[in-house]
Amino acid sequence: MWKFASRSWSSVSGVTRLRQPEMQSNTDGGLAVLGMLIVWTSFIFVVFPRLDLAVARLFFQGHAFWLAENPFLKAVRDVTRGGQVYLLSGMVLLIALHVFLPKRFRFCAPHKPLFVLLSFAAGPLAIVQTLKVVIGRVRPRELVEFGGNADFTPVWQFSTACSSNCSFPSGETAVAAAALSLLVFVPGRYRWGAAAVITPCLMLVAFNRVVFGAHFLSDVMLGWLLTVFAMAWIWRWVDLNAKVIDRFFSRLIVK
Repeated sequence: MWKFASRSWSSVSGVTRLRQPEMQSNTDGGLAVLGMLIVWTSFIFVVFPRLDLAVARLFFQGHAFWLAENPFLKAVRDVTRGGQVYLLSGMVLLIALHVFLPKRFRFCAPHKPLFVLLSFAAGPLAIVQTLKVVIGRVRPRELVEFGGNADFTPVWQFSTACSSNCSFPSGETAVAAAALSLLVFVPGRYRWGAAAVITPCLMLVAFNRVVFGAHFLSDVMLGWLLTVFAMAWIWRWVDLNAKVIDRFFSRLIVK
């Protein structure tokens, strides 16, 4: 019986060791694809900067962005902005419950809510807020073309026209993209299906910012891609160290 168990464990361990490089290779491949998407998206908007203005003009009529006061679109924005606090609080609560009540909350490994928290910290907080200050791009509704008094600057071009709450990249788009991290709670066999349902909804939230004249299309697309790229890096680390992370939180409170 012991020999059989030993052989079984060796077999499982061997499969696990074989799968880890394979999973890491898949993640690295995904990172490479995301990196190329960021480069090519940036290239297109740098070479054709007027594309941003052309898209913004589609939603500008008279003296205003005509969908900015749409009740449904405003409700979508209010729900997503308000829900962020509850979502992040819920992740902290899940980790706390695992720490203090590990026997009852073993169904939720703490590395999963930690991944969600790190995704929001990396994308909407670190990347977005840093680039907003460094790049200083003015929002569409503040441009001369749309009734403001500022001049247009292409994506990635440094500007002193904006000093706070600037346009590039879109923070709410980064939040929408970071919400994809919640897919970690969906069982693997259902994850692609759930992603197919959730992603278009989150993209609607992101594109809202273009419709409202709050962001350019490049702000939204690159805000999304940069956040997803950061999430892929974070998941690469979390997935490789999941057991270590779970043990760490399990041992925070000495029984």
